[in-house]
Amino acid sequence: MSHQGRSSAAFPAALVMALAVSATALVPSGSRAQGAGPAPAQPSGPVFLTGMRTWVSPSGTRVVFEFSAEVVPVAPDSGAGPQLVVAVPVPGITAGTGVTSVQSIYDASGVRFWVKLAPGATFKVATVPAGDDQRFRIVVDVARPGGQAAEDQRLASIAAAKKKSRTRLVVIDAGHGGEDVGARGNGAYEKNVTLAIAKQFADALNAIPGVKAMLTRDRDFFIPLHERYRIAEKAHADMFISIHCNSSKRRGHGSGTEVYFLSLKGASDQADKDLADIENAADLVGGVAPQAEDDMVNVLYEVRRSSMLERSQLLAETLLDHMAADRRVDARGIKQAGFAVLKSVEFPSVLVETAFINNPQEVKLLKDPGFQQRMAQQLATGVKAYFTKAGVTLTPDPDSAGLN
Repeated sequence: MSHQGRSSAAFPAALVMALAVSATALVPSGSRAQGAGPAPAQPSGPVFLTGMRTWVSPSGTRVVFEFSAEVVPVAPDSGAGPQLVVAVPVPGITAGTGVTSVQSIYDASGVRFWVKLAPGATFKVATVPAGDDQRFRIVVDVARPGGQAAEDQRLASIAAAKKKSRTRLVVIDAGHGGEDVGARGNGAYEKNVTLAIAKQFADALNAIPGVKAMLTRDRDFFIPLHERYRIAEKAHADMFISIHCNSSKRRGHGSGTEVYFLSLKGASDQADKDLADIENAADLVGGVAPQAEDDMVNVLYEVRRSSMLERSQLLAETLLDHMAADRRVDARGIKQAGFAVLKSVEFPSVLVETAFINNPQEVKLLKDPGFQQRMAQQLATGVKAYFTKAGVTLTPDPDSAGLN
């Protein structure tokens, strides 16, 4: 890559509809990106562009530029139009060793990225501060024209097919995804383990007459926490189960599986609160600003919440009973905490911490396809048992293709 002038790299073909990048020089416009905060001090040493990643979701594309130090991008917060310029005015900035170049312009003033948008596409630009093992990032989210409308229509079709067939719909949420890798252990990322288990879980549920499964994500991309349960709400789901891997602050000091349902009065203990705080920070890791609660919505939620909490507790107990059948992982019990992803009042919701990914023995299990399949089957059996306990009739319907 040339450190001055233009450099380029092709993006995956799947991005072409919503995103293309050009190297024509433009004058950057707008202000610092959303979330940038007070201007940081000028970096004292060399600054490198250390990574570039793209993630494709049903409604758009995310482009991430990663840097070795905090920088101040010059770009509009959001908007629409034929192109977007993101300028990083740091003299001497270069691409780090081993980084595939992106079409860009390097000159004495810094670097500029020109994102050419498809007609009708909109964008948002944000910065994500460095934290733990994550470096400073500039995140560009491009909404594909008509992408959200198409996704909403897909979910409405699933809801209509569910109503017609009277099939019970279980939405499975594979925790984390995209930029948010979750916890790590022995080379394993939580986002990959949860997706593998979720897919196996869906297959096992789809084999039960009268039950159909739907995934919030079927590949590697980021979904904000509140959007995860809203996907289930739009599909008129009967149940929401979020799959995760646990992690302890001290490597190897945590073990076992546990199931959570929502707490309105705080966590069961400090460790549960810490875990909820970690999981709830997924939006910040993924570049989503904190959202204010709607007081009126909260009042209306309270009317239905107690009933759903009782059902959620029954679901949590039933799932753990069946998961405990695998003696390789101890059952740590049913617990409560304020997980943001469990806040819907439309259906019973639980969060399953399958095992500790930073436990040397349990991470081997989590990476084992056989263990993943066994865990998924136990969860599916638990779902079926829950419907029986709750007095829910499962009505097999041969014409439920619209739920797939």
